[in-house]
Amino acid sequence: MKDKWIKKTVILLFWILLWQLAALLVSNPIYFASPVETLRELAVQGVTAAFWQGVAGSLFRIAGGFFIASVAAFLLAFAAYLIPLTDDILRPFVMFLKSVPVAAVVVILLIWWGSEHLVLCISFMVVFPNIYENVLTGLKKTDPRLLEMAKVFGIRPGAEFFWIYREAYRPYLLSAMSVSLGMAFKSGIAAEVIGLPAGSIGERLYRDKIYLNTAGVFAWIIVILLISFVTERIIISVFRMLSGIPSSCPKEIHIRPAKKDTAYRSGEGDAKCDPGADIVVEGLKKAYHDRIVVDSSFRLKAGGMYYLNAPSGSGKTTLLRLLAGIEKADEGKINCGKVSMVFQEDRLVENANALRNLELAGCVGDLAKEIGKVLPETVFDTPAGKLSGGEKRRLSILRAMLHPSEVLLMDEPFAGLDDDTKQRMKEYIKNNRNGRTILIAGHDPVEETNDMERVELINADSL
Repeated sequence: MKDKWIKKTVILLFWILLWQLAALLVSNPIYFASPVETLRELAVQGVTAAFWQGVAGSLFRIAGGFFIASVAAFLLAFAAYLIPLTDDILRPFVMFLKSVPVAAVVVILLIWWGSEHLVLCISFMVVFPNIYENVLTGLKKTDPRLLEMAKVFGIRPGAEFFWIYREAYRPYLLSAMSVSLGMAFKSGIAAEVIGLPAGSIGERLYRDKIYLNTAGVFAWIIVILLISFVTERIIISVFRMLSGIPSSCPKEIHIRPAKKDTAYRSGEGDAKCDPGADIVVEGLKKAYHDRIVVDSSFRLKAGGMYYLNAPSGSGKTTLLRLLAGIEKADEGKINCGKVSMVFQEDRLVENANALRNLELAGCVGDLAKEIGKVLPETVFDTPAGKLSGGEKRRLSILRAMLHPSEVLLMDEPFAGLDDDTKQRMKEYIKNNRNGRTILIAGHDPVEETNDMERVELINADSL
């Protein structure tokens, strides 16, 4: 860190020296003020009330436009993500703000409103498109696999927004805010120079220009750069602090009991069934690009353990997604209870630790104790993204097991686990399934699944 600051200081001194040499070559303070003359002028003006009045006035107007634009752009970007028609309606307005010359807008606004609200409007105009488009881009890049996981586990909208959507748009918003602040100051000061609102940097800058006080002009340029730099650092730091990851869940987390529901909904046609009822699939069909992937009818008795064995690409994952309600069938009916699922991928919230991941998924029971059965204690304070592949896999299995469900769907749950860990997780599943129906999809040898009833996947392409 010390070397970094030394490097920056040396670079700054180099440019100041270059500035001084240029001033010596020009040798005319009216055309080009030296660093010494500029600093002298800054010291003289810096002790006056008018100086600080101008700084405060400009900062208030520019920052006000920036914040209004940021809030409006963020809310409208989220609305456009949820309702695409909103983006279609806003697109011409956004393109207008991006393309129209600032000077032309300044003239029009001066005619309409005078100089009182000019700077705020100009700041809004240059900030809004950048924030809007970046936030919308970030939202569109939200991991769809995490959204599917949130749907299966019924993650609350607020938690889904904070832990999934926020992580997608946050880097885009930070980048847009950093760029937009600089643009707001440049455009805002330019608008002040044209409109000359009382008590502003632009007014003082224009006055120094009229009186050929080049040192004063240079001094105001330095002030603008410093204000822009400091404001950006403060706003970005506050935003990082407010939008940062909350502290980890304590180990003595409250044990939440499961709720007994009377009916659940899943699958095509919003079919309902009572808790503990059989899984019934009738005439289920799903095709992609005219290729039928699933064509099945079967019944799985409640409380059984079933193994769906079929080669890769035969439709195992698609069938599980249909049962979980992630996808809709082209034809057929599904009667199924409340589902929890182990996906092929871990689909964990990577910035949350193990406890938080279980909490978000609505898991119940003594979560810390259950984590301790399958994972080392270090995971309590470790974000899921920093866990090993095997630890992530065990956590994803644990999430499905502790979620209050009637049916456990597991898509190759033991992939990536060594033999000992795989055996321990199989024992954990058997000992903690509590009468729930389990359907595991995979391609393990028969001898490894001889304690489960094997289910054949009927695919029309193979008939």
